[in-house]
Amino acid sequence: MARRFVLLGLLLAASACSRGAPPAEAVRSGPRAPAPFDWDRPTAALGLGADAVAAGLGSFAWEGTAAWSAARGDRKLEVSERHAVRQLASGTFAAEGTVDPGRGPGSESGKRVIWAGGMTYARSLYPASGEWRERPADHGRGARRFRDESFLLAGEVAALLGPALVASPAGTTTALGRPARRFSLSLDRGRFAPGPKRLSSEPAPGGLDAPTRTRLALLDGREPIDASGEMLLDSATGAPLSVRLSTLLGVKGDSEARVRVDVDGHIVSLGSDVPPVEPPRNALPDERKPRGVARALEQAGFRKKKGAEGAAVPQGAEPDDEPTEAGDD
Repeated sequence: MARRFVLLGLLLAASACSRGAPPAEAVRSGPRAPAPFDWDRPTAALGLGADAVAAGLGSFAWEGTAAWSAARGDRKLEVSERHAVRQLASGTFAAEGTVDPGRGPGSESGKRVIWAGGMTYARSLYPASGEWRERPADHGRGARRFRDESFLLAGEVAALLGPALVASPAGTTTALGRPARRFSLSLDRGRFAPGPKRLSSEPAPGGLDAPTRTRLALLDGREPIDASGEMLLDSATGAPLSVRLSTLLGVKGDSEARVRVDVDGHIVSLGSDVPPVEPPRNALPDERKPRGVARALEQAGFRKKKGAEGAAVPQGAEPDDEPTEAGDD
């Protein structure tokens, strides 16, 4: 994803590919009983993670999209995202995210993740690297982070607005057979507070690279121009059943800079209607150091293959164990 001019720092900071550390609740092994929802702070629903929602609603399936556009003068970049999460009440889940940077066919990227049976499984979007692989060193932490980067899309956009995002009661309705409260979303620019600055007054040794300077300057200088949307919250738990949020941001000191973000997410099924999540069949082991180079060296006579007891392996045979390395895709 290209980030070459001032506004693309927002995409660095908030794209689905990397959104930073997971919330504290993300390291838990599964849902637990939620605290009573505070209806005096309805926008807090946008920060409820998948575990918290499942604790109140039970198993659910969720789908969401995001569209980012950044412009400065006649230069413009558009990025779109598609996401899906299946979260079971047991804590098992599957999550997927796809990012289209708008560069034409073949430029999409993404990943699929499953947490089931105490194991993380991951695969990239496309072959040949698209096989499911075990990730035993992950212990579910990276899987939960990836899931929450999708499920908390609207919450991250709301965080850019802070207290300036206003949720006004707009009646009641029913969604997925459950009573829900409707709220309209709008912007009160007078309540906006940018929060602590991310740019230090003391330059880092060697200085910051250009993308980092751009990202931090944008986040520090963001100025909300407009916001609108709607959310439906479950009347019993406050869980977000449906969220639509659109916002337009400017940048302090740059009259040409504009960033528009549109997010839309909704729960599509609950309970027994949610498809099961099971470990993928024929998942490959966690091989982080492909043996292609090693095999070539062995065939050329520059390296001898070793068996389990350190003895040389006969020509054409494979060693009993192959080295692996832990980490995320």
